[in-house]
Amino acid sequence: MLDNPRLKQLQQEYDKLTDEKEKIDQLVYIAVETRNFDVEKASVMADEILERSKKINYIRGEGRGYNLKGSCLWLTGEYEAGLEVLHYANALAKKAKDRRLEGRVLNNFGNIYRDLGDLGNALSYYETALAINEELGDEFLQSINLTSISNLLYDLNDYDSALEYALRCLPIFEKSHDINRLISVYNTLGNIYFKQEQFQEALRYFEANLYRSEADTANYIMAESGMGKVLYKMDDFSNAQNYLIHALEQAKSMANVEVQIISLFYLGRMFFDEGNFRLALKYLESALVLAEEYSRRHDIMSVHEVLSSLADQMGNIPKAFHHLKAYEKLKEEIFKQTTFNKLRNLQTRQQIELAQKEKEVAEKTAQLKQQFMANMSHEIRTPMNAIVGMTRLLLAKEPKEEQTRYLKAIQQSADNLLVIINDILDLSKIEAGKIVIEQTDFVLRDVMQSVRDMLMLKAEEKGIIFKTNVADDVPHRLIGDPTRINQILINLAGNAVKFTEHGHVEVLANIEMREGNKQFLHFDIADTGIGISPDYVERIFESFTQAGTDVARRFGGTGLGLTISRQLVTLMGGDISVKSELGKGTTFTVVIPLQEATTQQTEATPQVIDADTMAKLNKLKLLLVEDNEFNRMVAEDTLKDLLPDIIIDIAINGKEAVKRVQHQMYDIVLMDIQMPLMDGVTATKTIRQLNGVEKNTKIIAMTANVFQEDVQHYFEAGMNAYVAKPFQADELLLKMAAVVADGVFQTQADSEISKVERVTFKPLPDIVTNMSFLQQLTGGNNEKTDKYIGMFLENAPRLLKQIDDALAISDLNQVKIAAHSLKPQLSYMGVKEEISHIFLIEQTATEAAHASKLPPLIENLKRLCEKAFDELKALRIKS
Repeated sequence: MLDNPRLKQLQQEYDKLTDEKEKIDQLVYIAVETRNFDVEKASVMADEILERSKKINYIRGEGRGYNLKGSCLWLTGEYEAGLEVLHYANALAKKAKDRRLEGRVLNNFGNIYRDLGDLGNALSYYETALAINEELGDEFLQSINLTSISNLLYDLNDYDSALEYALRCLPIFEKSHDINRLISVYNTLGNIYFKQEQFQEALRYFEANLYRSEADTANYIMAESGMGKVLYKMDDFSNAQNYLIHALEQAKSMANVEVQIISLFYLGRMFFDEGNFRLALKYLESALVLAEEYSRRHDIMSVHEVLSSLADQMGNIPKAFHHLKAYEKLKEEIFKQTTFNKLRNLQTRQQIELAQKEKEVAEKTAQLKQQFMANMSHEIRTPMNAIVGMTRLLLAKEPKEEQTRYLKAIQQSADNLLVIINDILDLSKIEAGKIVIEQTDFVLRDVMQSVRDMLMLKAEEKGIIFKTNVADDVPHRLIGDPTRINQILINLAGNAVKFTEHGHVEVLANIEMREGNKQFLHFDIADTGIGISPDYVERIFESFTQAGTDVARRFGGTGLGLTISRQLVTLMGGDISVKSELGKGTTFTVVIPLQEATTQQTEATPQVIDADTMAKLNKLKLLLVEDNEFNRMVAEDTLKDLLPDIIIDIAINGKEAVKRVQHQMYDIVLMDIQMPLMDGVTATKTIRQLNGVEKNTKIIAMTANVFQEDVQHYFEAGMNAYVAKPFQADELLLKMAAVVADGVFQTQADSEISKVERVTFKPLPDIVTNMSFLQQLTGGNNEKTDKYIGMFLENAPRLLKQIDDALAISDLNQVKIAAHSLKPQLSYMGVKEEISHIFLIEQTATEAAHASKLPPLIENLKRLCEKAFDELKALRIKS
């Protein structure tokens, strides 16, 4: 860059100097200018400055040399080395009492931490540097700090505040004729306008930087990448691609990490939008590898977000979910620490509001999770239906003793797997801690026998000893959740068997202590397996964590079992811990408090369906609508075994089912949901719209999709009941009996509604509202809090009146709508569902059959709201 006018001028001034200290200072300026187009050369010059400064014991020169070196390492992505060098620079700046140098060093610290995604640390360094330069009254250096803070606010999506800072700096740099600082602030402004979708304005700043910058410099390729991403957003893909590819090639030759990642990222997004998923994946994965190599967390987060959407479009839902989880985790780490900091030391107006971003992420997460759960539920349950059904049929064929043993193990494994699937698939429910822990009378020794039956075969195959033992002092019958205890023990003991090649696995239960009727049940799950490295012991309960990638490759698995176990134990009020030694084995200890049952004798299980009901069912004519051959075989054979005289016709899709119902009378239609040509929901709606008596045919959904929103959808379509696949024969018979008797079998919502009859409206608590959530939502802003309270006091009485008026004219739909609107508002005011029953009101209003249960619920809601209004009005007066 010999034709660089600024560089020529600096070199000429250097040549006139004779004092070594002055020459070193001038060399720093030359190196800084060189850094703009040749970072490696500037780094070499920094080494020369250090060497010459040390030779004459020039502390300030040495500090400036280290600062320059640190900035070069920052630009090449060598962050750890850069931080180390800057610590030397900072110490020397303090020793030389050079406050300007100290401010520059601190700003460079902030730049590195910003690139690493540690925005909290970056902000602290920028603030300290700004305070120093304010103290010195140096407007130019303050503007450098404010540009850095503007970039940080940009990272935090606070574009208005970022723009304010950048525009404040602009005239200072223009006045000083500092081209490189102008280019820097122009780049910042281009990025801000880009995010604000003011693309013409963004283009103007990036074009100006192309004009101002020397070709093949860092500033030039940064401007090119900016042009590329703006043109991509303006749908000019051809020109966008040209800019991005040229910037990428130059960035590689210059080892400019930032421009490489930007170019790869937007090329990936562009090919994604064009539908070229293969190329999109190639560029995005390259961007991810580079961002991870240089620990650029903000870039890693952005790439994960787009890769999640790409995987979703490519139909790889588990991969999409993986990337989304990685994105969420990084977003929380990056944003939380800085939000918590609140930028409290800055004397400006910026209040970081991430609510919109949080909302977008939450909605996207919920949508992707729902799709993932629905797909996985159907894909797992469909083959499981065949496994469970055929196992049951084989057991009924009087197999040999050894065959019976294997079949019962399959049956037990499948039954337990289905229980676990119900919760593993609904990860959001598990993470939110919404699993209900049952309080059922059970025999612990039966649970332990079940664990033994499930795992004994696997242990025998591996040649290891598997033992279970329940101490004599453990009561015969306890009260708790046997399914969850079984799930925990299967997870822990199953892992023990998996990771043990020689020796034994044992599951031991005893009483740790007693408090009145409460028994603290102590389980030890011990093995002589591979053990856990000390590095992983502390993290072993984290989601998707296994004891190293080699373990994951060798043994497989999702890494969710221990996370689920810990959450279940916690929900039961217990504790789980682990002790392990690498190569010698592991012991998991679980302590769960349980009540001792009042009655210790085993009771006979009553029959579900009596002989008269079975006789009635045996006379039915039934249409089985199922596209899967295995599932048809299971359902038909099971029903024929139980009801030999039942008449069963077959339809393989919804369209055929509608035709058959039009031409023949059936007592019941067993309707699959996901089928070709016409699905089960559409077929049901079509049948309900027919003109004859056939429109009243009883329809039972037989489906693998049994999430609450799915079930509600089935009932809204006109179905009378549902059975989850794989179905239990008793449950199917019970549902059939209910619908032919004109009964409506309870949905999950119905089971909630049935609680109305058991609700007794106790006196209201002394305080029914709680401002904790609202304070958290508003970040402690009293003005916003008061605004929300005012809105509630204005809206809630209106919604209450709507509910009351709608009930008076039996307009249940309006009751439901108003209750749905009031529900979140009560939550904002900290009013609990167990006091308001607002969700119960909403669900009860869904079915006309339950209308009689609404008046007491609404009466309770009205008295609750009156008390809440008084509390909130008093709160506003005090404030």
